[in-house]
Formats: sequence, structure tokens, C-alpha cells
Amino acid sequence: MDHISSQLELEKGNKLLKRKEISAATRILEVLQQKDNRVKAASTTNLSSLSFLGGNSTKASEYADIALEADRYSGKALVNKGNCFFIEGDFVSAKEIYLETIGVENDNFQAIFNLGLVNVQLGLAEEAIQAFEELHRLTPNNPEVIYQIADIYDLQGRSAEAIRWFSVLMARVPNDPNVLSRLSQLYLKTSEDTQEALHYQLESFRNYPVDLDVLSWLGSYFVQNELYEKSIYFFRQAQLVQPNEVKWGMMTASALRRINDDEGALREYEALHQRFP
Repeated sequence: MDHISSQLELEKGNKLLKRKEISAATRILEVLQQKDNRVKAASTTNLSSLSFLGGNSTKASEYADIALEADRYSGKALVNKGNCFFIEGDFVSAKEIYLETIGVENDNFQAIFNLGLVNVQLGLAEEAIQAFEELHRLTPNNPEVIYQIADIYDLQGRSAEAIRWFSVLMARVPNDPNVLSRLSQLYLKTSEDTQEALHYQLESFRNYPVDLDVLSWLGSYFVQNELYEKSIYFFRQAQLVQPNEVKWGMMTASALRRINDDEGALREYEALHQRFP
């Protein structure tokens, strides 16, 4: 009966966690630490997760150790312990724990994902890609996994592979402005033809019209191609986003002068002088 009662209390604690009633859940889980190993492992694993999310990695590590003493093969407890090593910068130990977790549960998503992240920190790009590609095989529609693969290839300077994976990602999240902007940057690296880059920057702007890097790129692109009227539009958008930055007004005035709109340029300079004497 005591075991059944403990299980019911554990279930109650888990339900409180789902409702984000953290204090009430913590009180129940702390009591359950004193129960049999199975309940003890489950309760301290949850306490470890709560401590970690609360920014107390020391306490999280202590709870993870208690959970692992009760059940060495708990995938969740192992991941928690690995995460504590990770946050403390001990990437070698974190990697060992994640590999141990995968040995226990070869499809543990969080362990494989974190193994990829820790390999990035260790400068092991190929091993990181291998981990994330294994996850992609298990969860082919997960955008976060695809992003990690594309990002690593980009950081490695392997632009063709990065373009391929960002394109795969775009099929999953077609309107993500950051993905569109990254594709634009990659096409600039790999081709002298800027039309693909322009296309993706315009799409990025269409989906998120307040990104200053995109606005600056588009404005500068149209200046370089002597399409000054178009550049003015993007510089004015940048002024709306960042009204206290004088350079956007200066760029607008300069573009107005390029199209011989001296009156418009003068008005812009006068307005700037009033705001930034």
C-alpha cells in the first residue's frame, strides 16, 4: 500500500509541475526522496530538473547524484547530470555522461542533442554533425535539429552543405526570417550572382520588417546598384525602427542627393540637425 501511495503522490507532484505550481510540487517531491529507490529516483530526478531550471546547478547535480544512486540506468537522471557538467564547462565529463545515457537509451533525444552541442564546444564538428544527423534520422521534421546541422556546416565554411541544410530547414519553417537571411549570406559567399541573395533578404524583410541588419543590407545593395529610390525606402524603415540613430537619416539624405532631390536632402539634414544638434 505504501508503494501505491507513493506512486499516487509522485503523480500528484508531476501534475503540479505541469500546472507550474512549483513550490507545491517541490514539497511533495522532497518528501518522496525518502521512499523506495524507484520513487526516490523519479522524485529526485524532477528536483534536479527544477534546480537546474532555477539556475542552481550545484543543487541540481546533488539531486542527480541521489537519483543515479537509486537508479543508475535512469536516462533522465543521467541527462541531468550531464547538463550540470555542461553548464559548469566540463565538456569532457558531460560528453561521457551523454554517451552513457545513449548506451542505456539509444533513442534518448535530449542526450543525443546535447552530445551534438558538447561536441561543438569541444571543436569536434564531424562528431557533432554525426549526432545531429542521427537525430534527424529519428525525427526528420524537427527544425531545431536541422538548424544545428546547417549552422555547423556554415561555421565550418562548408557553404554548399550549409545551403542544402538551410534549404531543408526552410521547407519546414518557410517564413522564418533568420533562416532566409542566413541563406542570403551563404549565397553571397558562393556566387557572384547576387540575385539569390537579394531574393532571400527581401523575403526575410517581408516576414520580419524590423531587422536592422536586413534593412541595412537592402539599403546598401540598392545604393551599390544605383537604385537610390529603393534604398531610401529601406533607410526610412530603419529610421522608424531605430529613430535615435543618426546614420539612417544621413544615408537617406545621401540617397536623396544622388537622385538630385536637393530640397528633400536639405529637409532631411535640417531635421537631423534639430534632433542631433
